[in-house]
Amino acid sequence: MLGAELLSRLALPPLPPEANSGANLQRDEQTRLRDMAKEFEATFLSMLLKEMRQTLEPDGGFFAGDTGDVQGGLFDLFLGRHLAEVGGIGMANSLMQQLAHTLTNINEHARSTSNKIAPTPGD
Repeated sequence: MLGAELLSRLALPPLPPEANSGANLQRDEQTRLRDMAKEFEATFLSMLLKEMRQTLEPDGGFFAGDTGDVQGGLFDLFLGRHLAEVGGIGMANSLMQQLAHTLTNINEHARSTSNKIAPTPGD
């Protein structure tokens, strides 16, 4: 059963973006960025594992008799996600650094552009 506190939180509408502090928005952005980078690395590792596993002999591989490659595909997916979660190959960290740098440049450009477009107090 749901507690009263959970029910009240579900019933309340979410706060508008203006109500969130800048620190919370930045933390949410960093969390989304980290999740996206890990998911990208997990997908890359899963695809790499699939290609590596397919080089094995069909009957002497890990999952002999799995003609549909279902078990092998699930194994690749699980192992790729696990490897990304425990540190991976460093791809997620590199992506985060690059994207954080790019987002910073985009935000600075947007701020400088909005300052130029905004009317001056005497206008």
